[in-house]
Amino acid sequence: MDDRGIIRHFGTGVAVVLALLLLWAPLPFGSVTRWGAAVVQAVAFAALAFAALTARARDLRAVAAPAAGLAAVAVLGALQSLPWPRAVAGALSPRHAGLMAAVAGPEEPVPLSLAPDASLRTALTWAAVAAVLVASAVASRRRDRRRWLGAAVLAAALFQVLYGAGPWIARSTEIWRVAVPGDPTRLRGTFVNPDHLALYLEIALAIAFAWGWWAVRRSRLDLSAERRLLLVAPPVLVWLTLFVGLAFTGSRGGLAAAVFAAVAQGLLLAGAARRRGLAPVGALTALAGLGVVAAVGLQEGFGRLAATSMYEVTWNARRQVYAATWDLWQGFPWLGTGLGAFRDSLALTQPANLPGSWWHAHSDWLELLATAGLLGAAAFLLGLVPLAARLARGWTADRRSEDRAAILAALGALVSLAIHESIDFGLTMPASAVTLAALMGAAAMACGTEGTSLSAGLNGTAAGPSQAPPARPKPPRSPGGGRRRRKRGGR
Repeated sequence: MDDRGIIRHFGTGVAVVLALLLLWAPLPFGSVTRWGAAVVQAVAFAALAFAALTARARDLRAVAAPAAGLAAVAVLGALQSLPWPRAVAGALSPRHAGLMAAVAGPEEPVPLSLAPDASLRTALTWAAVAAVLVASAVASRRRDRRRWLGAAVLAAALFQVLYGAGPWIARSTEIWRVAVPGDPTRLRGTFVNPDHLALYLEIALAIAFAWGWWAVRRSRLDLSAERRLLLVAPPVLVWLTLFVGLAFTGSRGGLAAAVFAAVAQGLLLAGAARRRGLAPVGALTALAGLGVVAAVGLQEGFGRLAATSMYEVTWNARRQVYAATWDLWQGFPWLGTGLGAFRDSLALTQPANLPGSWWHAHSDWLELLATAGLLGAAAFLLGLVPLAARLARGWTADRRSEDRAAILAALGALVSLAIHESIDFGLTMPASAVTLAALMGAAAMACGTEGTSLSAGLNGTAAGPSQAPPARPKPPRSPGGGRRRRKRGGR
């Protein structure tokens, strides 16, 4: 086997490893357990090692900014977990040095995290997410491998709905025969928190919507009604199934975010095609989903939303947590309290009338600011903004519909999660984080590179600027000066 064949098989290996990771990651309680997170990290780094053997410079440029942002946050978390000389810690974060002064000697080193072990574990998860992002971009050089990743996410999401239906019908709180706390009337799949299943399903919904758009476009090329139905029916059924499952989780934020994402995807379709008539497509799709939910189970799908009290939408415990988190950040403005150290640090600002132990801030945006400080938040945004800009440019560019479908899915997922994560913490689940990273890496690669287009060949390889497709030959002229008409064969 020559070197080119070996490299090609390494690329296939990356896609296979990632697909298996995407299928497995949600199963052990969203990989939130220590051993589950460790497996995700090990497989992610293995995928990155395979990708390094076949990656090209332009592959890495596609995800350079977001991968660097994620890696920078991971490095910050690792540095926070290390002990620093008291003078250095005092200069970098006076609050950390002051807190340690009461429990440690004057010469004892000071970590820049209130929970060093948690910061190190969280840093490894951030690094694994960055690894999946890069590996997904390398694997998605070919469209068939990109399809494997999308199919793995949809299959895993459907399994969550189907598996969760059993305990939901039986009103059981068991997952894998392990009793977990929570409301048995809410669908949860293999996630302990139903809201986290909702966020995971939002990613799959964005993919299913984009698949449906691609199928409709593809069906126009086929004159057979049966083939059109076979193309369009599967994504429609998958989207409706996932939407019903999301509604049955009882997640109010997840349901609202999914509706907004569908509307946004419809507006993107209208803007790209410059056809205002396409603008309501997303809204009509969301209305169809809501109608199916009402038909399947009105109380189960909308009961929790209808029972929402004015206290819950005006002044509730979450708003108190948000205020306490903001105060916490003000005490550690530059480096934060330590990545993953929110539970250990909230006690510094938690008001007396806010009972309980809060593991997360119920807002990933605020929690990142409080635990990683301005430095960590800036690193994350410096990676996220270029990624969003790249996706926006790729969506408006002239590319094959399958490439644009990947971009549409990524943009829809970003809209949905930006809304939901402002009031929840679903991306702290490693399964959801690596799934989102895989989608972003595939979509970034579908955008192509400067001066090239990934839609140049069926195998997904890029063509250089000088490799324009050959001009279509003109039909020969007839002796009378007119052009001969070609006979149409088949279709």
